Parts: sequence; structure tokens; C-alpha cells
Amino acid sequence: MSTTPQAEDLDDARGVAAVVFDVNETLFPLTPVRDRMAGVGLGPQRLEPWFRAVLVDGMAAAVTDSLVPFAELARHHLEVELAQAGLPQEDATVEGILAGFDEVVPHPDVLPALEALGAVEVEVALFTNGSARIAEGFLERAGLGDLVHHVWDVQAIGRWKPHPDAYRWVVAQLDADPDEVAMVAVHPWDVHGAVAAGLRGVWVDRDARGHYPPGFHRPHHTVVALPELVERLGLH
Repeated sequence: MSTTPQAEDLDDARGVAAVVFDVNETLFPLTPVRDRMAGVGLGPQRLEPWFRAVLVDGMAAAVTDSLVPFAELARHHLEVELAQAGLPQEDATVEGILAGFDEVVPHPDVLPALEALGAVEVEVALFTNGSARIAEGFLERAGLGDLVHHVWDVQAIGRWKPHPDAYRWVVAQLDADPDEVAMVAVHPWDVHGAVAAGLRGVWVDRDARGHYPPGFHRPHHTVVALPELVERLGLH
């Protein structure tokens, strides 16, 4: 049975030097990808299992100290979905679905959260298992680029999150100690990995249901909406 995590607010003197955001689903929903899947005959309910399959394979590669790019796994599992639905597995169809990533728009709470973090002059980064190019395009289209200092993906590390090397690499880029860096994600596995690597984990529980997996490292903070970050992290 899932249980609601209890926030473990930290009152140390060090404070938070940087806030790092996951990208896919944390900052934007995958609605355009879902709609494009439906447009070629895949039911919209296929988005979640497709995305889950991509994550599982990417993480499996990371466990064995390997890297398979997100785009390669995304294409492969779209071909699987099309085959199972009895639909043609044409390159143009697959690329057309993946083009939905170039149409994503932010959750409504993203802009106010980034503005609030900018007001307290905290370093802000994005860190994704996907593509830094897609994340940068998202920021540009949404007019958020000036509010984010760094955009990174896992290609430079050669390991997907939640491998600890991924988080350690980010901490090194920020020239900070792990407990000075807050990792913010809607995915419990990302929070779990960050906390295991010594970072502060912030879980975004958008539906406020508290379905955090048992056995995972608990988040230091749980928020329902991103603008809560400034207060919960004690930023002034």
C-alpha cells in the first residue's frame, strides 16, 4: 500500500545553492505526443505504457553502466506499439509522433516558480534523461530561457538517472556540495536516486494523492505545486 511521504524539512545553516528540475512530465505534460499517437491510430491510453517502457530500458542500461539514448528507445518502443496495434511502422509515422516533444507547453505553475526562484537569486538548472535540445527548445518557445542557467542531459555522463553518477555529475557542474542542491521531480524514482546520492529530494505530487512507493528514499520535501519551492526550501 502506498503511503503519503512526510516532509523532512531541513533547518541546516548551509541552505540551498541550486535547484535542479527534471524535465519530462515535471515541467510539461506529454499531451502533444499523446495526441499524435492517437492521430495515427494508437489509443491515447498507450502514452503511459510506451513512456514507461522507454524509462525501464534506459534505466536497465544504466544499471549495467551503459547508455542508450532516449530517442533510440523512444523510436523502438513506438515501433513496438504500432506493430502490436497492427499499424505500419514507418519512419515518418514514428518521427511524426516524436515531433510532439517540440510542441510541449509548461504546466501552469512553472513560470511563477521560476520567477520566484529568480527573485531569490538561486541557480536553476534542468537535467533530463531525454534531450537537452528539446528542453532548450521548450524554454525558448515558452519564454522561460532567461530564468534557467543550465540545461543538461545525461549524454555527458553516460548513465541515465537514477544512477548516482548522473546526480554526482550535476553537483560537480554546479561546484556545490550535494546537500546544497535540490532535485525536483514528479517521478519518485528520480527523487529516490537524488536522495541516495546525497542531494535534497523534492517530490512534486501534482494530484495530491501521496502515492509514493514504499522502500524508496523519502523526499525531504513534498509539494503539490512548484511555487511552493521557495518557502519549503527556506529560500529568501
